[in-house]
Amino acid sequence: MEILLLIFIGVVGGLIAGTLGLGGGVFYILVLPYIIGWYGIPTEYISSFVVANSLLGIAFASIASLVAQFSQIKRYFSEIFLLSVPAVIISLLITKFVVHSSWFSTELFNILVVFIMIFILVQMFFKNKNIQKESVGMKNQKIRPKEGIFSGSVAGLISALSGLGGGIIIIPILNLYLNQDLHKTKTISLSVIFMSSLFISIENFFSQPNYYSDSLNTVGFIIPAISTPLVLGVIIGGPLGIKLSSMMSEKHIKLLFVFFVLLVLIDKLINLF
Repeated sequence: MEILLLIFIGVVGGLIAGTLGLGGGVFYILVLPYIIGWYGIPTEYISSFVVANSLLGIAFASIASLVAQFSQIKRYFSEIFLLSVPAVIISLLITKFVVHSSWFSTELFNILVVFIMIFILVQMFFKNKNIQKESVGMKNQKIRPKEGIFSGSVAGLISALSGLGGGIIIIPILNLYLNQDLHKTKTISLSVIFMSSLFISIENFFSQPNYYSDSLNTVGFIIPAISTPLVLGVIIGGPLGIKLSSMMSEKHIKLLFVFFVLLVLIDKLINLF
């Protein structure tokens, strides 16, 4: 029963990855704290394991979704590379020196996620119209180096600290501030997410966790009993999400994006209070 539940969670994460370009992290960090808690890991150690296993799921969700968009990847390769390099470097540094440290607590993790969600909602609701008015006629201009390095660096920071994969911040930056359309934004987002989450996952495999359990098999911060069925579900859900996305308008994609942001925000606020 647990395996079926985890496969289902993977399918949902894959659907979100393909539809919204978020890599599925916005759903994984919602459910993984409860699942990892069921496996007996104490609350004070859960956050690092949540981030690690979420990002592994995100890596597979992203590549499963990108397979169906190979032509788009070639089209935007230079911009993907521009964002991916700083994203990978920053995410690895943050993972090693912050997330794997003893002071990275569940409370800090929840506070961080709450602030990220609030920031995203502010951008979506209060700045969207103004930015769109200012950038009329500039849609999909090539991303400049400074913009790409900044966007990738912020994405790497958010990805490593929260387990969200970085798409939660890349999409608003590219769509709202750099005026890129959502389909291009999603392709770049998924590509950058895949690169950063892949390298973080490798780091997590070879790192020594702060907590060990005789009854639970772990490989670094990765829990195979959780991550394996999660990945199986992701492989199913990712391509389905791409197909679903092609049938949705930008308006409906944005509404779905906001829905998941609100869902995560409410859950983390409840956990804090």
